[in-house]
Amino acid sequence: MTTDELLRQVLQGNLILVGEYRGSHAEMAGYVDKKSGQAIRSVRAIHLVECVWYDRVDRVLLMQYFGGGATLEQAAATFRYERGRKYVFYLESFKRERGQLTGRLAGWDPEPLEISEEAVGSPRGEPPPF
Repeated sequence: MTTDELLRQVLQGNLILVGEYRGSHAEMAGYVDKKSGQAIRSVRAIHLVECVWYDRVDRVLLMQYFGGGATLEQAAATFRYERGRKYVFYLESFKRERGQLTGRLAGWDPEPLEISEEAVGSPRGEPPPF
């Protein structure tokens, strides 16, 4: 995704987080349905991402839930991200609780961010005449 595409997504109102991917882990998760009393089991992936939050680097835990009887192996097979690369994550929701920022991923897959390198200093000049 280019910066122009990213800007267009933000202006359309999509909830987006841009961060550096650090790693993922799949685990079994579940809860008890209060109405029926049944235990509901699902596979949850936790992605660790670093981003800038109020002028400091902070970690963000992004949750992704797999339905339809997915297994841990099937969930782990979807982790095709490169550690240290910046990605655009589409979020369904996020919250900051007890100092930890967490979010829930939307149905779209994260996309790598392609940033053109800009010059940091002044351009190199020609050597002085002799």
